[in-house]
Amino acid sequence: MTATVRQDTHFRKGQRVRWNWGTGVGRGKVVERFDRHVERTIEGAKVSRNGSDDNPAYLIDSDNGAQVLKLGSELTGH
Repeated sequence: MTATVRQDTHFRKGQRVRWNWGTGVGRGKVVERFDRHVERTIEGAKVSRNGSDDNPAYLIDSDNGAQVLKLGSELTGH
């Protein structure tokens, strides 16, 4: 029997999260959740994610001071 690992893609506002970034890890705090397509201009670049009920998009204040837009499937709890 094979065990199935379920990755939680749902996080709450204010929750600390992390994600793979280059050869390291990014960290930050959830600011907003989107269950639909979302587009933001971040540091002069348009960034979009197709959030859904199963895999929401999150706007995150990263620890380095920048904002990032990630899908829940790109994140893990901190």
